[in-house]
Amino acid sequence: MTTNEDHPSAAPPPVAGVTTTVGPAPVIEPQERVGRGFLTLFGFLNFGLYLTVMMPALFSLPYRVQTLDPDGKALSLGIVATVGAVVSLVAGPAAGVLSDRTRSRWGRRRPWLLGGIVVAIVGSIMVALAPNLILLVLGWVVVCMGGAGAAAAITPIVAERVPEQQRGTVGAIVGVATQLAGVLGYTLGGMLTGSLVVLFLVPWALLAVLAIVWSVAIKEHPVAIPHTTLVQTFRLMVFNPRKHPDFGLVWLGKLFMQIALAFLTTYQLYFLGDRLGFTPEEAGQRLALVGGIGILVTMTFAVVSGMLSDRFRRRKVFILTSTVLAAIGLALMGFTDGFGLFFAAVMFILGAAGMFGSVDVAMASDLVPEREQAGRWMTIYNLAATLPSAIAPLLGSALLVLGSASGTNYTALFLTGAAIALGTGVVTFFIRGVR
Repeated sequence: MTTNEDHPSAAPPPVAGVTTTVGPAPVIEPQERVGRGFLTLFGFLNFGLYLTVMMPALFSLPYRVQTLDPDGKALSLGIVATVGAVVSLVAGPAAGVLSDRTRSRWGRRRPWLLGGIVVAIVGSIMVALAPNLILLVLGWVVVCMGGAGAAAAITPIVAERVPEQQRGTVGAIVGVATQLAGVLGYTLGGMLTGSLVVLFLVPWALLAVLAIVWSVAIKEHPVAIPHTTLVQTFRLMVFNPRKHPDFGLVWLGKLFMQIALAFLTTYQLYFLGDRLGFTPEEAGQRLALVGGIGILVTMTFAVVSGMLSDRFRRRKVFILTSTVLAAIGLALMGFTDGFGLFFAAVMFILGAAGMFGSVDVAMASDLVPEREQAGRWMTIYNLAATLPSAIAPLLGSALLVLGSASGTNYTALFLTGAAIALGTGVVTFFIRGVR
């Protein structure tokens, strides 16, 4: 972590109950450790949130697009995903900053959490019942707007409520929740193809239950934040990476890793059909099997990495290691010609995702420039996970048609992903604010 010896000009570390100033803005570090009940509920809440993200990304949205456009599925999926990502890029920052400034008797986060879920449920029904791609895109836009509101209520919690010495542990919990959501997404997807409405509603219904429990059990800490206009809101989404270089590098590293992983999550259902010959239902079953076994790998890497990063106060070594593992797995995927090699490649990638997910969120929380505006900064950070949803489908569609009239050049797709994953390691090397 940052020490005064590392940066002689830095202000002294904050003391419990005291607000210190670094530059023009006060930085308020949470000091009180969170308990097991908080950690448990936060883990379940993130599981529900990521199920709403992972299930459409890994199965339900590609499956739905394929039912409407089986011949042009890759390009159509790219268009749907890109439009949704662009909407999220606008709605996400607005929801994050406006939630910082929301005044209500329910608090500032809960209205966005519960309201976002309601909006997303409406959009999910629209997607399930859409008779064509145009109406599907419209429904997906509504889903993304609702999801942005829900995510804006959850994303800042680590920076606002969790002290530095527990962030690696919390990151590990979030990493495990993410992978569990992915496995359940595969399993539910394969089981619920008989009812499109149920397929798209189940993850949001589960998140609604978890959000209600969280809202009742966990009280919000009031933070005084001035009101802002919509124009000011979007201006706050712009920051000078020269002024905050470490946060900029964390953001860029997150972007690279998420693009690389998005190549797999976006196209793996089609990959199993085009290269290995599985039907969508068979592919869902195989993915559930791989994910069920891989969760042990992911949990081990996420929990051990998160706890060790807290104990040894090191972040970068785990990020660097995860980039190498991801690159190996993606390179193997490019030459996969059977289910066995596919399984091995996914194990590398899941291990990398678990390690990266648990430590990167802790590192980003460590480097938040203005703690009392954690919603703003963590939403900016979260954009690095949203942008790949727009970049990966378009770039992936272009890579798939390289030298392949059928659009199935998965070797080019995954080798490019491996190179991009290594880019995360390069930018992480230059971060100075954490060790």
